[in-house]
Amino acid sequence: MGTPWIILAAIAALALAYVVVPVMFDAFLRFRRGRTVRCPETGLMAQVSIDARRAALTAVPGPSTVRVAECSLWPERRGCEEKCVAPDAAG
Repeated sequence: MGTPWIILAAIAALALAYVVVPVMFDAFLRFRRGRTVRCPETGLMAQVSIDARRAALTAVPGPSTVRVAECSLWPERRGCEEKCVAPDAAG
């Protein structure tokens, strides 16, 4: 009776090791560095840092959820819509 559970656990461990971890690691590496973007609201250039941890944790079920962790236009523009990191602008 225990053999099917061992096989299922092994399959889950392999999936974790060969699919989930590399996808999360790739997302973390892509988003860990700051980037310069043009603010869509003000038109000014801004330095933004992406929350790489959140991007990595949300990368497995689909596209990463990208949120700004820090922005050079904050605190004046804090609470903006963060359109500068929209999927088409986050490349």
